[in-house]
Amino acid sequence: MRRLFRLSFGHVLCLCLFCGVTAGTVAANLLGAEVLEVMSGRSVAGQLAGSAIWPQLGNALDQGMKTDLWRYVLHKRLTEFGLAALVGMTPFSTLGFSGIVFAGGLGGGFLLSVVTLQNGISGIFVFLLIVLPHWLFYLPVWTVLALKSEEGLEQMRFRLWMLLAAAVFAGIFLEIFINPCFWRL
Repeated sequence: MRRLFRLSFGHVLCLCLFCGVTAGTVAANLLGAEVLEVMSGRSVAGQLAGSAIWPQLGNALDQGMKTDLWRYVLHKRLTEFGLAALVGMTPFSTLGFSGIVFAGGLGGGFLLSVVTLQNGISGIFVFLLIVLPHWLFYLPVWTVLALKSEEGLEQMRFRLWMLLAAAVFAGIFLEIFINPCFWRL
């Protein structure tokens, strides 16, 4: 029997992302009242985002906590990068990255929905404040890791590893020093 179409790994990742965003949106809408009640008085954006920069930390950053925050974000992002690289070198890399992409979509969809429930249509702009500009560097890193994991990350050249590491450090820098400036607007 002849196949009508063939799914590539990139298509599977897009499907996992779509399913994750849909699941996150549905979960946030089903739990909407409860989530907003629990999060009242707290920043939903800071607690649910993958970002370590929370709006409440703006004053703390002015008081000299940047080194602690730098260590926290550095540890968190480098651990994520290292674990993703490790997953990509296993025989289960395609399954692992499919799960990682699904979980990322789930978190992103949930965050966008909750922020929109809390702030109305302006929640979309709050969501963009949460993920920009550092995710402009993290997203290509995760995309390259995910797509290259199909072949096995151990096959990647040293230069590409260094470029990915530089992008992670650039994202960390933006997350620590530039993102708080957005929250002060």
